[in-house]
Amino acid sequence: MNRKMCRIFGYSEDAFTLWTLKQKMSDIVESFKDKTDPSNCLIFYRPSFGRRSRKDSSVFGEFDAIIVSLENVYLIESKWDNLGEFDNEKIALKIEQRLRHKIFSWYLVHWRKKYSKKWEAFKEEHQHVFHKKFKRKTITPAGSLLARNLESILTKTTSRT
Repeated sequence: MNRKMCRIFGYSEDAFTLWTLKQKMSDIVESFKDKTDPSNCLIFYRPSFGRRSRKDSSVFGEFDAIIVSLENVYLIESKWDNLGEFDNEKIALKIEQRLRHKIFSWYLVHWRKKYSKKWEAFKEEHQHVFHKKFKRKTITPAGSLLARNLESILTKTTSRT
């Protein structure tokens, strides 16, 4: 059977992120002097932690990707607007994007394998410290979709690094 390849057209950050992850993983890993073979990286494409970060809630938005190598975890925010103007300059993240990085990093530092399938125990042990650090944010409730997403990603991530 003769199979022809489809031509897929995309635009914006989602298409840019997917293309980069598929075509440039070696460049990404090497740029951080990470020795992990790209085929050994775990990639979460568009992981969701709630639609938008809102005050007084546990949601904190979506990354464009999370790359987990054997050495590091990379939280990816892609930029598309006026892409041609940047010439590899650093691009400042918005306040809510910086908060998303801080919150996920906090979860990653405090998560341990002992909490797997025990989100309520994690929440009870850490909610005071979390609230003190993030003031108007809360740890996600046990049993919620967000808790299940976080637990799954945190468990897979901490088992690799």
